[in-house]
Parts: sequence; structure tokens; C-alpha cells
Amino acid sequence: MNSLLKRSVILSLVLASAAFADTRRVAIVVGNNAGGPSMPPLRFAESDAGKMARVLVELGDVNSDDVLLLQGRKAADVEQAIADARDRIAMFKRAPDVRTVLVFFFSGHSDGESMELGNEKLTYLRLKAMLAGSGADVRVSIVDACKSGGGLREKGGKAADAFTIKLADTLQQTGEAFITSSAADEAALESNEVMGSYFTHNLISGLRGAADSSGDKLVTLAEAYKYAYDRTVSATAALTAGAQHPSYDFQLSGQGELVLASLLKPSSVLVLPDGADRSLVTDVLRDQVVVEAPGNAAKEFAIAPGEYALRLFKGGQAFAGRVKLNDGQKRTIAWGELTPVTSSVVVAAKGGGIEVSQQMDAKEDTAPIGLSVAMGVTGRVTEWAPNDSTGLKYQLRVGLDPLSTTFGGFNLFGRPRLGRVRVAGELTLHLLGEATGEAFRRNEYGLQFRVGYRLAFEWWRLHLGVGVEGGGGFLATSDAVVRPTGVLGAAPRVTLRARVAGPVWFLVEGDFPIVAAPYSTDGVNVFLRPYAFAAASAGLLVSF
Repeated sequence: MNSLLKRSVILSLVLASAAFADTRRVAIVVGNNAGGPSMPPLRFAESDAGKMARVLVELGDVNSDDVLLLQGRKAADVEQAIADARDRIAMFKRAPDVRTVLVFFFSGHSDGESMELGNEKLTYLRLKAMLAGSGADVRVSIVDACKSGGGLREKGGKAADAFTIKLADTLQQTGEAFITSSAADEAALESNEVMGSYFTHNLISGLRGAADSSGDKLVTLAEAYKYAYDRTVSATAALTAGAQHPSYDFQLSGQGELVLASLLKPSSVLVLPDGADRSLVTDVLRDQVVVEAPGNAAKEFAIAPGEYALRLFKGGQAFAGRVKLNDGQKRTIAWGELTPVTSSVVVAAKGGGIEVSQQMDAKEDTAPIGLSVAMGVTGRVTEWAPNDSTGLKYQLRVGLDPLSTTFGGFNLFGRPRLGRVRVAGELTLHLLGEATGEAFRRNEYGLQFRVGYRLAFEWWRLHLGVGVEGGGGFLATSDAVVRPTGVLGAAPRVTLRARVAGPVWFLVEGDFPIVAAPYSTDGVNVFLRPYAFAAASAGLLVSF
């Protein structure tokens, strides 16, 4: 066994969960979208830093006061944060038997020798020296940047597969771990689908539960690195940029394993259904993907209370849904709560110059439709109507409605998104039966078939459709002699729909039909005369 592997085997380091209470942790989390003059701005480095800070507070046993988050700041600010961390660590170590862990995280540009912070640079040599002087018993540094593996050269580190950790004999628990998202000659990739860099995204997903391979509700350094390594390599292997290989260097000794995240007492838990090839969970308020899990990963994730959008992939098809988690709630998702969607991916390198577009899961022909049944009333608006009809009519509406969550039907306007509102064009088909009761002046009845098109706006569980329908049919009276009258008409129509549970929706509809029917004053000359009704109905829709 070579010396590096021995160190990584011995190393796994400090503290299982029982020792959490005797350990104080400080985190310095840095994100900068800007690099040197030749570097294009990044999209997600600063938001990646925010996500890392949150997971360390929620699950990593780091007090919020001990997280130093720097987004878009300069080199001097980073150095000052390290000095502040050194002071905190010195204060913690005044108490007997208290061990200290310092976590340093950076997401941004790199030239292989330095972190780029706007037009300024901070070399890895200087960074390591300052962190070594912090006084922390254990230091974990994570750098997500292009060519970041170059920072390992001074200590002999290399790009390496996920390592195997075993418990070692009792040794003094000290040292450092330095982890990078890419090898010395590789680009670090961002993706608009996951709204972040591949490595940080996978690392955070692992900390929230996907990396808990042992099932003990504790995510160790070894588990987190193994998961992030495997997922980053597999996710980038098919891209034209080539696979991205995380790297590590450990100079650690000690007994036990370093726990990076505890899932024992999460504020809320989301459980995804079995059978998905891949799953994405997005924080709706922040518009950030917080968890991704492959099909063979854990299905239970510790996340903060809030509203989340779900995308699950199964058999080449994507499915979507929304869920709201309350504090302390454990929410299990069923497949019936999700509907098919389409998904696209854009990938870019942090160093610029690489962009890959992929279209995925575009199976609109399999999109389900909704069968709606609604009851309501309709009444005359104009002074004249066929057969001098008066009073209200009962209305039964049966329809086929593509659901906007599937973007089904004839979508003439593409699939735009207005903020968090999705927009789709939909085809509608409705059969309407109308009849009066015996209490009204005439026993009238009618039947119409309408075809229409509408724009649908959807947000969370609410759906608003605005469009127009047109078609034909007949109206008739049967008080003495049946006198059917053919009609042609069109109707502007508004639909408001709210999801009740799974595929079931409650709907309220309103329209204003303008109908033309044959009319004659002399029994010889016949012409079409328009008249208008107002109609309203309510009912249920079920997707299938």
C-alpha cells in the first residue's frame, strides 16, 4: 500500500456523531463569479457558495454565527475571514477537550496555481499556509474551479478514485484534507439544469442524504467524496469537454471518521418514489436545485421546510410536481402526484470556451390529458333567442383538456417561462348538453360540440386557461312539437383549476357563447341571427 493510500486509510479522521458535541466547527465559504479580464463571468459560483453555507448550518453542525460567507469579495476579504476564523478557533480551544474543525470552500475561477477573485488572485500556497496557521485540529479545504487539481502538486496529491476508509488504531487526530473538483488539466463544468457546478451540486446532494451508503444517517468525509467523485465523473463523461475528475490530498492521522453531515434530526424530510433513474429537487423560493439523486442512491433527503419543485426521470421520460414541506414534516411522494414534462440541459466550462446543449425527455406524444365533467347554468343575455326561450338552462360539460404541466396539445407558442409561471398552448374539445327543467316556460334542450385553443398559465397547484372555442349543434323545444334549430357559435372561455390531490383537479369555468341560428319573420326568407348567453359551471378533472 503506497504512502498516500495509507494516509487516506488512516486518515478518515475525527469524530463520529457521538463526538459532535465536543467539536466546534468554523466554515469559510467563498464564491466569486468574476475572474481575470480574459475569463467570462460564471453563473453559479456565488449561489453554489450560498448553498454550501446552508447545508453546513442545517446538517454540518456549524453554528450560523461561525459560517463566514463571502460572495463576490476580494482577496483581502478572504484573508481577513481566515484571520477571523483563527481568532474563533483560539477562543474555542480555551475550553478543555474541545476539538476544532475548519472547513474552507471556494467556487470560482482558477488558473491552476491561484484562486481568482475578480482581478485579484490568491495562490494555493498562500491559502494553505494561512489555513495551516489557523490552529484548527482538522482542516478540510474544498476548491471547485478549473485546473484546481494543480493546487495539489506541492504535496504529491493526484486525481484519484474514491478511496476506501477503514478505522485505524488510536493516533493523534490532526491534519488536513484538500479536495478539488477537477484535475490539473481539466475544466470544471457548470450546468443550467442543476443551476450550479457539477461537483458542488453532487457534493451537496451527498451531504443531504444521497451519499449515506451505510444508512446510519451520518455522511462522512469518505462517503461524501466518493459520491461526489462518482457522480461528477459519470455526469460529465458523455460531454464533449470530457470527463471531469475530482482530486484529493490528505495529510491526516487519527481514529474514526469525520462526519460532515448528520441526518439524525433534520428539520424536514422528503422521500422520493422508487423506480426513478434520476431525481432533481429545486427550492422554488431561491430557484436553486438543492438535491440530485441517481436511481441507486438513497431516496430520503434532509432539506429545510419550504416549497419544492420535483423532476424525476424514468425510462427516458421526465415527470414534474410540486410539494410544500412544513417544519418537522416527513413527506413521501407518489408517482401519481407527478406529470410528464420536457427538459433541456446547457453545460458550460468555468474557464469558458465550452458549451454543450442537450435535449432530453421530449415525449409529448405520451403526455396525459384530462377528462373533465362540470355542471352549471346558462342564461340568455340578448332580448331575442330561438323559439323565444326564456329562463335558465342546466348545462353539462364533458371535455378533454391537455394539462399545462405536460405542455401537451398543440403548443403554437413554444414553452416559455414567465418567472415561476409556465405557459403553454392547449387544444380543448368539449361536448355540451343543455336543458331546462319543467319549472321553466319551455322544456328546451340542446347539444353542442366545440373545439378550441387556449393559453394556459400554471404556478404550483393553480392553472389559469384563457382562450376561445367554436363549433356547432342544435337547440330544440319539445313542449308540443319538436322544433330543432341548428346553431353555429363561438365562445371566449376562462378556466380556473386547482389540484386537489394527485391527478384530481377542481375546476371552475365561465364562457360567453355567441351563437347564430336560422331565423325567419315571414316563413320564406331565412337568415342567421346572432344571440348570446352567459354560462358558468364547476366540476372535476382527472388526468390519465
